[in-house]
Amino acid sequence: MKSSKLIQILPVALILLIAWFLRPFFHSLIMSFIISPLKAVFAVAIIIGMILLLRKFGKIKFVPAGAGSYTMQASKKVPVLVTAGYVFGLILLFVALNFESEIRFLLASKTFDFETRQELPTFDPIRLTPKQVATRYAEDSFQSPQEHLGDSQIAVIDGKLQRVFPRLPDGSLLYFLNKLSGFVTVDVDTLERTVNINDQEFKYSEGVGIFDNIYFQLLKKKYFVTYSNQPIYLKDDQGKWVTVVPYIKYRGFPFTVPYWGGVIVMDSEGKITDLSPEDAQNISYLKGNRIHPKEIAEYYTEAYSYRGGLINRWFLHKNQIEIVNLPGEENIFHVTTTEGFKQLLVAEPYGRSYGVYKIFIFDGTTGRREIINFDQNSQLTGPIAAADYVKREFPTYNWNSFSLSEPRPINLNKELYWLLSIIPNDAAGIAKTVFFNAKTNKVYGVDTADQVRQFIEEGNIEIVQPSTSAVIDNNGQVQALEKIEQIEKEIQNLKELLKNN
Repeated sequence: MKSSKLIQILPVALILLIAWFLRPFFHSLIMSFIISPLKAVFAVAIIIGMILLLRKFGKIKFVPAGAGSYTMQASKKVPVLVTAGYVFGLILLFVALNFESEIRFLLASKTFDFETRQELPTFDPIRLTPKQVATRYAEDSFQSPQEHLGDSQIAVIDGKLQRVFPRLPDGSLLYFLNKLSGFVTVDVDTLERTVNINDQEFKYSEGVGIFDNIYFQLLKKKYFVTYSNQPIYLKDDQGKWVTVVPYIKYRGFPFTVPYWGGVIVMDSEGKITDLSPEDAQNISYLKGNRIHPKEIAEYYTEAYSYRGGLINRWFLHKNQIEIVNLPGEENIFHVTTTEGFKQLLVAEPYGRSYGVYKIFIFDGTTGRREIINFDQNSQLTGPIAAADYVKREFPTYNWNSFSLSEPRPINLNKELYWLLSIIPNDAAGIAKTVFFNAKTNKVYGVDTADQVRQFIEEGNIEIVQPSTSAVIDNNGQVQALEKIEQIEKEIQNLKELLKNN
């Protein structure tokens, strides 16, 4: 008797053990109910309600209702009010689910605040190389038939602002066999092409399968959280690379609000260290770097529009914002400043207005939230509109062959500038670096790193004004530009035009 019971229990226990081991594969489904408890309530209400109603109805059978027709008949009668109440309850839950996202934003907007500041921090160092060019530099320098470069992240490595590209297995078979073997880093605080290749194999990482994938391992360590979708790679105090993954928790019922839950640090041997936000800020190699989840920065900025309530959000639009949609995959500027690593989001007024309305600033290490409010007298042009003015100032460029890459904010003499790069479509270098004054709409184009540094240090000096044939040197003396140099540049642009046509 005991052996028969044991035989019955063993398969169940085996299934439970397998399900427990494979629990990371069910994470998305389970988290959908953690993030949205109303979904679970709705599903449970349907299941329990149907079971109870069927019990109330008793046995259901089909009986003749006329020539060739049948109708269902229950052995018991259920009060109409009971059925109506159940259906009405389901309708309420369905309506709540449709407005759940809006309600969550509204509740989130009540849980945090922004400190007001008057001006942007000082950006140092300034990111001069845009992502497309950095990617091209990394790919052109990398030689490995078994690897490809993953998506890059901006971080401070060895005191320099760099883009870090993970070296991941390339190919369906190598995806299961090989590991993350190191990184390619590109200095982005310079116009020079500076690339370094680093070797260090990781036991667990992104871009590999299946059980060696970092997210599979992280979900075995901490389950009921949402991890940032892009790992961050930094160096610890011993100069060894580590993987840093911020994560998000949720609180509240039945409408949850996300908040920064902590940071996971995993070394190359697979050792996991779980840190609270407060503890992470005390780790020396994490200070001044990006450990705050970019997803929280974007969510809290979006929630700002709900501070006036849902009626204001839907109809009145007072103090309502729209996050500027930047070219590329993200709407967040990751920048280094004299105050540490920052995450910036630029907002326009709601509707058909395109000026800079507010700038939201999140500290990349502590998550501290700040806001700069601009009144109607500020009249600042946003990063997207700035591109139109730049193109107007450089009519000799064939904009089918060249593009403006990555507007980046900088603070010169307490004025907001947008830094843009004119690059060829193949991203093989930077043709010109452009400073755009958001207040005056003046455009300044520079060609060399020395000119960039000079303009940043003495922002009121016009180094190269594209609409004129002169520059002002450090002594304020006007010097005519070399006509030959100007003609040569125009000839080169015409060659590009003819080549592409």
